[in-house]
Amino acid sequence: MRWSSQHGSWLSRVIVLSLLLSILSVLVQVRPAAAQDTTTQTRYRTVNIELILDSSGSMAQEISPGVTRIEAAKQVLRDVIDALPEQEGINVGFRVYGHKGNNTEAGKEESCQSSDLTVPIQGVDKGALLAQVETYSPVGWTPIALSLQRAEADFPAAAEDTLNAAVLVTDGLETCQPPEETCNASRALIQGDGKVVTHVIGFALAQEEQANLQCITEESGGLLLGAGSAAELSAALFQILEEVQVVVSNGFFEIEEIGGIFPFCTITGQGGATDSNPQGEQFTVTLNAQTGNRIELAVGVYEVSWVNPSGQETRIRVNIEAGRTTFVRGSLLKFPQGAGEIYVLKDLAGVVLWQDQIEQGDYIWVLPSIYRLDLLELVGDPILISMEVQTLPGSATQIEVFTAP
Repeated sequence: MRWSSQHGSWLSRVIVLSLLLSILSVLVQVRPAAAQDTTTQTRYRTVNIELILDSSGSMAQEISPGVTRIEAAKQVLRDVIDALPEQEGINVGFRVYGHKGNNTEAGKEESCQSSDLTVPIQGVDKGALLAQVETYSPVGWTPIALSLQRAEADFPAAAEDTLNAAVLVTDGLETCQPPEETCNASRALIQGDGKVVTHVIGFALAQEEQANLQCITEESGGLLLGAGSAAELSAALFQILEEVQVVVSNGFFEIEEIGGIFPFCTITGQGGATDSNPQGEQFTVTLNAQTGNRIELAVGVYEVSWVNPSGQETRIRVNIEAGRTTFVRGSLLKFPQGAGEIYVLKDLAGVVLWQDQIEQGDYIWVLPSIYRLDLLELVGDPILISMEVQTLPGSATQIEVFTAP
């Protein structure tokens, strides 16, 4: 904190009432959402899911420079498994196909008969699921129809309060049986004892290849999603797991309200993913007095911005996590009584937050940080020329100015 005087008859002293002992909290916090937000809300008492993963040789191709499809899929699967709730009524199994033989003609017969249930649909055994992910290697052909046919025996009989669903991830089309057999296998699943709904994610497929998978989901009413990157694969898997009511793929954003005051901020991000556009469409929403300071958002990274009284914007980026609240802390900075002078308040990055006269009762919502207040233009005999002030989260900092002869 600094002060100076422009006239010998005045001695100025600025006292900031907040004792700058420590920062009590971080700027952005991620907290568990309220209980009603994180609990799986379902109309089913039991949800049985089988992840059916492609281990064909094409998974060894790069999805991005230096990253193969299999490496990307493994990282996504680790994240998905970590997010699975370990609670009664949620059962997740793991089936892999194309993991034997090799992708040559010599290895085709063995590979086309390779589709194994490696983790049964019984509870959520994260250790077993992760172990399968680590041993998951791309070697063979693509027996999709065989996998769907064998999957029927993996599920219990359908019941009124039970959902059975298969989630098939493939980076290619059927290469072991005629293409129509995949459609027949999906039809048999939904019409069989388990009434199994089949969802499909086409990973790194061309548009026409993706379209050839449509009959699989049409037979059972499942979702058909495309993914061209690890991020899109993650989004697609979480979208399906939310659809079957296994995971919460939304989180919450909240900006701190202090005494009823918070900035009317604009949130920009991606949403509305569809089969043809897995990245979704950009959308913008504004929090204001009518909407309040809290909103539910799909998992992802968002830009949050608001216009300060100066007209310049403050921008931050926040990460929304499933079933959690991303909480942006705030502070109020209250100004002292001025005498008509124009003052400028800047943040550490030099963004102008305030450029106007200051009067007793004037305030501004700011992020917890250090700010500099400077006199813009010398007028008369001001008692405050410049100062630095630190604001603390969740509190109001009142700038007090005293004068003495």
